[in-house]
Amino acid sequence: MSRYSLLVSLHVASVIVWLGCGTTLAFITIYARRARNGVVVGQLGALARWLTLWILLPASLAAPGFGVLAAHAGHWPDIFFFHVGEGAFLFSFLTVAIRLPLLRRARRGAVAPARLPRYLLALALAELTVLYLAVADMVAKPSGIETSSVRYGGVVLVLGLLAAAAIAVRARKRDPGNGVTGVSDWRIGGFEGAPVAAILGPQQQNPIGTRVDSGSH
Repeated sequence: MSRYSLLVSLHVASVIVWLGCGTTLAFITIYARRARNGVVVGQLGALARWLTLWILLPASLAAPGFGVLAAHAGHWPDIFFFHVGEGAFLFSFLTVAIRLPLLRRARRGAVAPARLPRYLLALALAELTVLYLAVADMVAKPSGIETSSVRYGGVVLVLGLLAAAAIAVRARKRDPGNGVTGVSDWRIGGFEGAPVAAILGPQQQNPIGTRVDSGSH
């Protein structure tokens, strides 16, 4: 295998890991939203942080790095679609720069658990829209911004970013719930949508949403 082929293979493998990790993070976030389970929501921040720091971030650095090295080894000319890939890297790095402080705030309790999955989903949707468009760009290899593939890609990009923004806005408007679960529409102790503090005593609050025995007094 030549040096150029090795660099291209490493570039493609890094892109696969990059996309796979981002997609996995999005599906985990969707599951956490639907599960309405205190254990799942409680572990979401730690899991997202681990995936971001140890898989997503290294892969997002390796993919453009190997791509640039392969371009130099293969003596590529200054081509348009390569710059699109560079833009995708910068955008992904921006989402990481937003996601990590968000997760730190959530760990300190500054972000309600009910809102965190929506914020993470909004970031994942924006990032994946850009990344999958970058992959399509590498396959189509448009010669310039005036090509039809770029125009169609631009429409998809706008729709994806608008959808991500809508999810983030809805997260800000969502009732953060109580300080224990952060999800006001769980069924807790047989009551739906009521604050935990109004139903259970300090020693009886149950963040998992399972049956709580009130005990005898």
